[in-house]
Amino acid sequence: MNANRRTLLKAMGGSAAIAALAGCSDDDGVSGPTMWTDLADAEDEDMQAAIAAYEEETGLELTQEEPGGDLDQQIETAIPAGDGPHSWIWAHDWVGRFAVREEPEFLYDASDDIDVDLDAYTGAARDAVQFDGAVHGLPFASETVTLYYNEDMVDEPPETLDEMVDIMEDFHDPANGEYGLSYPATDPYFASGFLQAYGGDLYDEDALEVTVDSDECKQGLEALETLFDYIPEDPGYESQIIVFADELAPFAINGPWELGNLNEEVENVGVAELPTVDGNHPRTYSGIQMFYFSSMLADAEDDTLDAITGFAEWYTTNEETVLDNADNHGFIPVLEAAVTDADLSDEVEAFAQQVDHGVPMPTHPDMDSVWEPVEEALTRVFNEDQAGDEALDQAASEIRERL
Repeated sequence: MNANRRTLLKAMGGSAAIAALAGCSDDDGVSGPTMWTDLADAEDEDMQAAIAAYEEETGLELTQEEPGGDLDQQIETAIPAGDGPHSWIWAHDWVGRFAVREEPEFLYDASDDIDVDLDAYTGAARDAVQFDGAVHGLPFASETVTLYYNEDMVDEPPETLDEMVDIMEDFHDPANGEYGLSYPATDPYFASGFLQAYGGDLYDEDALEVTVDSDECKQGLEALETLFDYIPEDPGYESQIIVFADELAPFAINGPWELGNLNEEVENVGVAELPTVDGNHPRTYSGIQMFYFSSMLADAEDDTLDAITGFAEWYTTNEETVLDNADNHGFIPVLEAAVTDADLSDEVEAFAQQVDHGVPMPTHPDMDSVWEPVEEALTRVFNEDQAGDEALDQAASEIRERL
């Protein structure tokens, strides 16, 4: 996943200050037990409340901190220096990449430390947190991007891309600051659904092959280029989300992390699965949000290990918390009990339907070499600096050179 995705999620007025909760101190010099988070404002508030409830219930202490920069880069720097967190929150796509690192190690195998049975989670979630038999975290939600629509501007969500284009045409007026769509469309994570709509994959994890230059992906890019025509000139996250929040566009394509923020900004927000393209459902990448167990736990005090693993168990198996996350943030439950018994909201059902159409992000370390060349290719196409087929051919060549 593009490492900038979560960093930019706080476009709606900036991040609320995090109240650091006092913790003990480990011999490794890290204030502990420490968890790094980079969350949207509404998510952050609920996480703080959950930590406070856990502390009161257990008597254990946990410090929640922002990393002070790009989470990916901060982890890469801090853990080798012995200053990293004991846990962090991110989607599952980093598991393989960090699990194969040996000098230094970045992840901790908590197989012998957790009490929860992994069968408590869905099969996809169980698989996401493991690598070569090691348990490197615990999962709490599934997510993907799908279609938001302003119910005061759109009566019914479009079922096909052609229907969506017809509606966007009615609203698109850039000269007056109005657009058909809010969509960070040059980010491969956001663009994945349309790029893969015809059955192609950016990366074939089974065959360990780069396939972004396949005929199917090129056909998908043609559909994506249709949407390029209806978004603001700056495809960056912040420039995109603000036009939907200010009710200057009828549609947005975004993830559940924005649901709480958008419900505060837009009076009537609807969520639907993405429209079909020539009868094909867009195959968006989906991610499993999880608590990672950092290698900093290997030498941590017992209280720190207990607090980190205990909170992850408590949070991910607490059905009330899981359902609150679904209601407040559109998180799709991965706790089997919640999936089986819950009466999910229409918004969460829409995200769940889109997850069913999508594919899990590859966890193989090779995927790290895919994101940047594809984003650069999409940016060139968006800026009309290169034709679509040529851009994907160039991206594929650059990726293969890196591998």
